[in-house]
Amino acid sequence: MADNTTIKYKNSVHLDNEEIHNVASTLLGYLDVLHKASEKSVYDVPESFLHLPSDVDLYTKNEEMVGKLSNNSLKYIIVVGIGGSNLGAMAVYDALYPKFDAFRSRFPKMLFADTNNPSEMEILKQIIVGNVNDPKEIVLNIITKSGATVETVANAMFLFGVLSEKFGENHAIDQTVITTDEGSPLWNIAREKDMHVLPIPKNIGGRYSIFSHAGIFPLRLAGVNASEFLKGAVSMRNTLWSSAPDENPALLLAVMDFLVHKKKLTIYNSFFFNSEMESVGRWGRQLVAESLGKKYDNEHKTIYAGMTPIVSIGSTDLHSMVQLYLGGPRDKFTNFIYADGAEEGRCAVPVHSPFQTLVPDIVGKDFQKIMSSILGGTMEAYKEMAFPYIETVLPRISERFLGEYFMLKMSETVLLAKLWNINAFDQPEVESYKKVARELLKK
Repeated sequence: MADNTTIKYKNSVHLDNEEIHNVASTLLGYLDVLHKASEKSVYDVPESFLHLPSDVDLYTKNEEMVGKLSNNSLKYIIVVGIGGSNLGAMAVYDALYPKFDAFRSRFPKMLFADTNNPSEMEILKQIIVGNVNDPKEIVLNIITKSGATVETVANAMFLFGVLSEKFGENHAIDQTVITTDEGSPLWNIAREKDMHVLPIPKNIGGRYSIFSHAGIFPLRLAGVNASEFLKGAVSMRNTLWSSAPDENPALLLAVMDFLVHKKKLTIYNSFFFNSEMESVGRWGRQLVAESLGKKYDNEHKTIYAGMTPIVSIGSTDLHSMVQLYLGGPRDKFTNFIYADGAEEGRCAVPVHSPFQTLVPDIVGKDFQKIMSSILGGTMEAYKEMAFPYIETVLPRISERFLGEYFMLKMSETVLLAKLWNINAFDQPEVESYKKVARELLKK
């Protein structure tokens, strides 16, 4: 599996192979369930997210929609969504086009309206008013499974209004794509107004929807190689059918998560040593939190399940959080995630500089080598202090390996949920704040 994301297991949590294999054997029946779900073209169970990367009909329709809206003038794709409706697309885009992309002349750019913060909405308004001279220069992609998410509908109404005011409602309609459940309130309005519509399968939850129209359409429109992204997902999915943890990265990770949790390690720290993957961490944080944070198990017994997911960025957070990680409570399980094949030679510390005597060992060194040394030193410190950690190594940051990583995390999550006997696909407590918010808005 040389082309796959590789998982290196560091035996610093005193787990032996027999223990790992014993737990893994309890998941064999569920692996069969997952395999069957991946082969069915009917999205009749939540696990059907596994079929998405190989759904030819879905991607043909996706490609057709991209063809309608793609043109040489396109400048901005504004994704209007929140949570699972936009975090996946944002994660992939940010990883491939890091934060300084805003200052480059490359187009089209993806922008995200994922908060009702008035200052951010004003900035998006000013971009439309000041930078968009033709309606074909912008696409508004409104994504909400329910079709009635408060934050998303508010932003959609505002931005659609700005577009309509500048170019007229007909042009705004032509440049708007609605991605939602078929038959949702938003779907019905879009059909009535003859807007572009893309369906999300009803049984596919938002946090598992990255390989649906919710993720693939805006990414493909922005120029991301969706075919490679999907190939990566299929490649990782195919490892899921092995019953051997050494050949099944998701199975190995889920079993280790389960066993370290029994040792009271209840905080899962995803420590990324490529800062462009920070949004990937935020996507994974929602996936883990909503899927595994459950008050009841499947027999409705109160258990308060979950691992608290946190995201750290190396080397930045070595100067803000590592004192707590190494000196504080021993309740954390760390996954160091990095791209092993990052390009070397692109930037280096000059040999001659007024500052060359401050840290002599870095003079003339490649920045990637400096980062590798910092990562190696961090893991060595963890090892010496017997702190449990594993490594997730991507050969490089690309569409292919990002596709593998997203499939890996979703598979790991549902397998761990099965070990805990909880529902990985609902989020009953999330509805509580929405209900109160709507009551306050009525007043």
